[in-house]
Amino acid sequence: MKKRILTGVLSVATVLSLATGLTACNDNSGGDADIKDDGDVLTILAWTNNGDVRNMVALFCEKTGTDPSKIKIADCGASGGDASTGYETYLKGNDDADILCLEADWILKYINDDNLTASLDSIGISSSNLANPYSYTVAIGTNNKGVLKGASFQAAPGGFVYRADLAKQYLGVNTPEEMQEKVKDWASFEATAQALKDAGGPALAATEDGMWQVYQANRTKPWVVDGKLIMDNAEEFYDIAKKFYDNGYMTTDAAWSETWYNQVKNGNALGEFLSTWGMTDSDGGQLKNFAGGEGDSANMAFCAGPQEYFWGGTWLGVSTKCDNKTLAKEFIEFFTCNDEGMRAYVDKTGDYCNNKKVMEAVVSEGNHKNKYLVGGQSQFAYFAEKAGNIKMDGLITEYDATIKSLFNESVKAYAKGEVATKEEAISKFKDSVRKDIVDITVE
Repeated sequence: MKKRILTGVLSVATVLSLATGLTACNDNSGGDADIKDDGDVLTILAWTNNGDVRNMVALFCEKTGTDPSKIKIADCGASGGDASTGYETYLKGNDDADILCLEADWILKYINDDNLTASLDSIGISSSNLANPYSYTVAIGTNNKGVLKGASFQAAPGGFVYRADLAKQYLGVNTPEEMQEKVKDWASFEATAQALKDAGGPALAATEDGMWQVYQANRTKPWVVDGKLIMDNAEEFYDIAKKFYDNGYMTTDAAWSETWYNQVKNGNALGEFLSTWGMTDSDGGQLKNFAGGEGDSANMAFCAGPQEYFWGGTWLGVSTKCDNKTLAKEFIEFFTCNDEGMRAYVDKTGDYCNNKKVMEAVVSEGNHKNKYLVGGQSQFAYFAEKAGNIKMDGLITEYDATIKSLFNESVKAYAKGEVATKEEAISKFKDSVRKDIVDITVE
């Protein structure tokens, strides 16, 4: 394959840095699969609302001079959850598949199956090539045999975004620091929800989905231990969700629904929990969809919320059907092995990359401004402080996407009064898990 020349705004020093990164990755060419290199197009499997990969493809082509026609995105479902099963159907066919975008909730399903994914080592990338990654991302991308099969380009701690104008109107809050005092723990969060109601204001939180994503950070055990379903702190969340629904502390909408964005945008909810990928200042970010404007007309602000948490993220894996080894390697290493490529991604999208050195530099420079936050507030300093605290070793399973979906459906049914009691809701949840996942024990 003809070697591409880096173009665009990259300096000579940058080109040399990238070249060094490519050489480093070339030093590790062993692997567990015979990956071919005779394909004409790099096909990346993703899902329709995955704006990250579209931004990445555009940036990669811009910076490396790659012809955009050489990269194709194959959509396998509308959302990340859909892709979990959509990939299976796609991979059973004869269509091209080189790179897989994998979510935390179901990455193990793919990286633990050697028929579906090859090691990153098979295209010449090892953990030593990754550029200053947050350790939890490497742990999640490593399968049950200790083989690195996924590399993440982003780290994903989260916080609480809220309507600054409504917080001032109903709570007398003028700064993110003042808002944080109002939501600094779950007791404060609930008290502030009541204060909003007393003042005739909106619900505090937009969705049960968002609240659970934060609350589940209290879990000390995964959903499945030794082949058995474990509820851990999930049972108590039924009570919390019920109280918030009954008192109008949060809306009854579901995340990712058509009306979800409008709950914040139209002032029906004060705010929502978002992770780094949802707070980008690019077109695909959730924050943009919540915001009523940008720049001087921005009305959103950001604070930490009641507790630290981690939400999602995407890992890049290699399909065993890959037939474009060179381009697959160059694409993955651009966003995971190379400081310059990862910094370019941050500057273009406003996402938080999986590179401690790069993000420390971005924060120290103090130039980042999020155009959808009041005054150009930047979320990066907070995320840089918290990303290193994420501990996910042993806390995810290959069943998480299915179990979490069934759990959220169960909680909503109880909170809305569609199920009479908490005990009945839990029983129905367990029945659903028993039916959908036949290889685990549900007691």
